[in-house]
Amino acid sequence: MPQPKRLSQQAIAAATGVSRATVSLILRGATGSSEKTRARVMAAAEKMGYRPNALVRSIRSGKSRTMGVLVPPHDSFWQEVCYGIHDRLTEADHLPLFLWDTERHTEPRETYALAQIHRLLDRWVDAVILWPEFANYYARHLHEFERRNIPVVLIDHAVPGFAVDTVGHDEALIAGALVRHLAALGHRYLLVVAGPEQLGWADDRCAAIAQELAMANGISAAGHNGNGKCASPGAERARHHIAADFLRVPLSGDPSHLVAERLAATPSVTAVIGATDHLAEHAYTAAARLGLSVPGRLSIAGVGNLLEAKYFTPPLTTVRQDGYAVGQKAAQAALERTAGILVGPPRRFSLPAELIVRASTAEASRRDV
Repeated sequence: MPQPKRLSQQAIAAATGVSRATVSLILRGATGSSEKTRARVMAAAEKMGYRPNALVRSIRSGKSRTMGVLVPPHDSFWQEVCYGIHDRLTEADHLPLFLWDTERHTEPRETYALAQIHRLLDRWVDAVILWPEFANYYARHLHEFERRNIPVVLIDHAVPGFAVDTVGHDEALIAGALVRHLAALGHRYLLVVAGPEQLGWADDRCAAIAQELAMANGISAAGHNGNGKCASPGAERARHHIAADFLRVPLSGDPSHLVAERLAATPSVTAVIGATDHLAEHAYTAAARLGLSVPGRLSIAGVGNLLEAKYFTPPLTTVRQDGYAVGQKAAQAALERTAGILVGPPRRFSLPAELIVRASTAEASRRDV
């Protein structure tokens, strides 16, 4: 197959009767040529379909204007994050290079992770945006970016010992909205289902819920072990207090049986908070397994407001997270770091969230209060 022909600046010079150096200066936007000459060159370039060579521009400037994005669009929230990243980067004339992990490859995940990083490095990316699971999984290899002074932005996550910018939501606001909503409905014993320990966003969400319980009037935070994580032991139930039990589960597979076991062991629980809508869905499955009606016997709330949440039976009460805004902010932070606009210590950008009340939460049964 013949190689595609690329229109050269020399061809434009020949068509307009000026030197190649003059064409190069005009196409780069440099001053020094007459308006008449500039107009003639630009008209010829447009007519002939000339496009600048981004590779040559990258070599000259030392910037590829390409951002590595390790964010898989595996649900509606992360799809919106990807849209936000894409739109902000392309608006700034940067190219997002999307890569993500997949279970379809046959390489060991450690080998595959390093290969993905090397793919980005080999293409001279100016910055990298990572999502939580990749940040966890690639933590050993993040120094590959650090030692090359390539900025990294993490979404909803922090990696111990690796100081970079992070973008997420206001966890205190999320926790407050959920706890106050359930408290107003008369619930006094909650089960919080979250991802495994040492997963940044899950730890932060548990700690925020525990803190909200501790700060609220007459509320005790059981299960909080005081170091920013939440332990699993059952909570003591006190009259006129809200107590919470925390269950940490794996995000892969089907953890609904673990939720069912905990609910069966703690029959006083009247409401479940899923740290994500996916985990809230597992609570639906657990409730069905135990014959607990939702919301008659058990109220369930989640976090994320995925597109399918409103189609759960009953529709899920959840906290809306703005994935598009997260993506835009992450891209903006990466752009500002590469341009030297954002300097100094790493920053945490927290975005607001909004409670969406649907039919999965209702007043607690009086016999359970």
